[in-house]
Amino acid sequence: MRKEEAEEVINIILQCDGGCEYCVSGLLELFSDKFPEYESIAKLAFKEKFGIALADFLDKNTGEIRR
Repeated sequence: MRKEEAEEVINIILQCDGGCEYCVSGLLELFSDKFPEYESIAKLAFKEKFGIALADFLDKNTGEIRR
């Protein structure tokens, strides 16, 4: 996958279920696991859309410590 394609996939994920941050966070986490080379782009996109770092959102809402 090229960077431009990854950005398009991330943009689609950001719209998941009407932009539900719970749904989006889970999908971006899965995306990052499968494509770690684009994890920083996914994290930045989440922060820009929801105003909180992805890891902080996951920690706050699941009680688990994430990477």
